[in-house]
Amino acid sequence: MGSEIRVTDSARSHRVELLLDELGGSPVSWLIINDLEVKVGKTFLKMGGVGGVGTLEEHRMKGYSRKVMEFSIEYMVRNEYDVSMLFGIPDYYIRWGYASTLPNCKITMPLRNAERARPGLKARPMVKDDAEAILDIYELANEHRTGPLKRYRGEWFRFRKGSWWGVPADGTVFEDESGRIVAYCASDRWPRVMRITEVGAVDAALYEHVLRYACGTAFQKKASELEIYVPFDHPFAELCKSLGCTISIDYPYASDGMGRIINLKSTFEKLVSVFEDRLEKACVKDLASQISFKTDIGIATLEVSESGVSLSETLSANWVELPQWVLMQLILGYRDPKNVLVDQAVKHEGKVEKTLETLFPPGNPHIWHSDWF
Repeated sequence: MGSEIRVTDSARSHRVELLLDELGGSPVSWLIINDLEVKVGKTFLKMGGVGGVGTLEEHRMKGYSRKVMEFSIEYMVRNEYDVSMLFGIPDYYIRWGYASTLPNCKITMPLRNAERARPGLKARPMVKDDAEAILDIYELANEHRTGPLKRYRGEWFRFRKGSWWGVPADGTVFEDESGRIVAYCASDRWPRVMRITEVGAVDAALYEHVLRYACGTAFQKKASELEIYVPFDHPFAELCKSLGCTISIDYPYASDGMGRIINLKSTFEKLVSVFEDRLEKACVKDLASQISFKTDIGIATLEVSESGVSLSETLSANWVELPQWVLMQLILGYRDPKNVLVDQAVKHEGKVEKTLETLFPPGNPHIWHSDWF
């Protein structure tokens, strides 16, 4: 049975399809590689966002999806992507080197608690001309977070989705007395529920007004509570904690938001400035001057000196041997280096613990729901 792979390019995306000769060259399995950039520290990695994965029902369990995935990874290698991410079903994508890298955080809040927040700012529906102001706030509010995707000025103008695929989203902006947009939020358009999927403000004090607006909207929708999807260490989450709420955090295994490294060298080249920034802020003494990372897709050595961080091909006496997907979890802050060093899949030698803790501090990576692919 003859088959071929076809790639159809569009603006910032590439559709990969497996075609069968017996069906006249019709596609039976496919996916889309989205050209995206994911934020780590203050830099961005070129990321292949895999989405729209599918196979005709009558042609499942024949290995077609596997062929499409294997081709797609080779395609990303050839086209110099740094990393790849996807939102996956349990225990499937791990076979192609993807691992969970994004925790899921959900806040639920009784309306009586949200009523304690102060009203104040004027709220109105978002329009296309608000995009630039929202992007300014988005970049400011996410300055210190790993995970958010780059939104391109001149292209981004709306929230593409709500809390799930197929759920439309409403954008709301908040203006101060001069009419300047100082905060925004996105929420599901569905009736009888009030789900906030993104918030941003020029100052943390303004989130109280956003919360009070959400409370009023929830009453209008006859919703019983607020559902809020923000990282648990976000200023909006801190506000909710102070007023009374429930926070649930899910750290999936081999499902949901997943990632892998495509090109080890280019990824580390872009992270050099991030490592230098972390070393400068940490002011930790007695770190290894060299540390090597031995992975299944290559070796990279970091050299640390007073002049900064550089890459080397020399294998250091201080080394960590680990799968690329574990390294991806470290890069995004999904796992603590101390936990990684006791992982049965990881080996190490020499003075590595303090260096890893400084270079890869644990955090709370987050991609806002509107940007899921």
